[in-house]
Amino acid sequence: MRISLPYSKKKRYLTGMDWIVAALDCISRRYTGGSNASQIVLELRGPFDDAKFMSAVAGFAKMFPVLRGRPARCWNLAPYWKIPRRGSQVPVRVEISTVSESEMHAALEQSANTPFTESREHLVFRVFHIGADRHCLAMRFDHFLFDARGAESLLDIFQCWQKGHDCSARIDGISLTEPAHLSDWIKKFDYGRLLVRMLLELTKKPLAVLPRPAPLKGRKFRFSIMEFSEEETVAITARAEKEAGFMMLMPYLLGTAVTALHDVFKARGCSGEEEYVFSVSVDLRTPDNAKAKLFFNNISFLLFRIPVFLAGDRKQVLETLRTQMYDQIKSSFPLAISESSMVMRILPLNVFGWVLLRPFKGEFASCGFSCVGKGGYRPQKFMEADVENLYHMPLVPLPPGLGFVVNQYGKKMNATLSFVDGLMSREEVSAVENRVRQLL
Repeated sequence: MRISLPYSKKKRYLTGMDWIVAALDCISRRYTGGSNASQIVLELRGPFDDAKFMSAVAGFAKMFPVLRGRPARCWNLAPYWKIPRRGSQVPVRVEISTVSESEMHAALEQSANTPFTESREHLVFRVFHIGADRHCLAMRFDHFLFDARGAESLLDIFQCWQKGHDCSARIDGISLTEPAHLSDWIKKFDYGRLLVRMLLELTKKPLAVLPRPAPLKGRKFRFSIMEFSEEETVAITARAEKEAGFMMLMPYLLGTAVTALHDVFKARGCSGEEEYVFSVSVDLRTPDNAKAKLFFNNISFLLFRIPVFLAGDRKQVLETLRTQMYDQIKSSFPLAISESSMVMRILPLNVFGWVLLRPFKGEFASCGFSCVGKGGYRPQKFMEADVENLYHMPLVPLPPGLGFVVNQYGKKMNATLSFVDGLMSREEVSAVENRVRQLL
């Protein structure tokens, strides 16, 4: 029997994945006071006109009232994104400052940690001038409104538009509606039962985690950026295909992260009876689908379990990851998460967050991991300046407050280690960096 509740076809209803991301934001605010946000950084070389950039941002933002939206509930209790009417003011902050080379990393960290000023602000640009022809552009964005690939794609359209090219087809092709998904309830509950069984499997062994620093409230995130040259990136890709298999770059990079972090966990006293759980977000969209679904969250989640006793052997780790990846895709685990969470949208975010963490006694994973891949920004210039690199600085939700994000811009790969301040020492971070480079 199919029961379907009526809904407006003009609204952008929030999906189950959107609601999970919003719940993670709520949890992070409770723990640290921070939010589930991220930041894209473009390293630029060449001329940069501040006034022209600010004017371009103001003109571009007017085409996207969705940037000033907020979550609301419809009469059928389904949450949706309330978008201001066309013609409404869409202010987007642009801040300009000058820093020295030695101050640059700290300035970017401060930018990533600086909260939005009000509930309708979801996007901020900051330009840091290091010299006459060196600059960094930081775009801080709310994960409620963008995933990493979507945020890059917005920058891509902005660059196309400000250069005077006709972007109307791309802009008009962006979907700002989404069904309420108020049907097929039996199927959603069946997926819910499947998800519960899978999650309960994760609780059978003690979870290896790094102790949280206290107090957590007010703590900032720290970042370690590992940049790889074109030659290094080619070599990494070749080794991934040789050791992990064709099209297995993500498991290869994840296996590297597991083994690199293992020494830190082991030194902190993690035992062989425990296991690591890595929460992995992947983007399974086709190129055409990615163009249409630029806003909101279009990622899928996978959960990987790695026994501590074999985490030091990357070959065994890779075999374990490959097997689990095939099993999860075969059993429709990503679909089970997205479909079953549709039912949970009726819950307030703070209650939904409690439900998410309850089976794990407040500890959801050992570490997060995200592989953006080549992303959505392709131009070699931004405004008039050359883009030397592009990388991400995410605030990994607590728990675990620790995560890797890997992206590729052009022919260069970047790996960012993000962690809440106090979770790891400088010596431990350096050891992880060295181990990652050694393994890759």
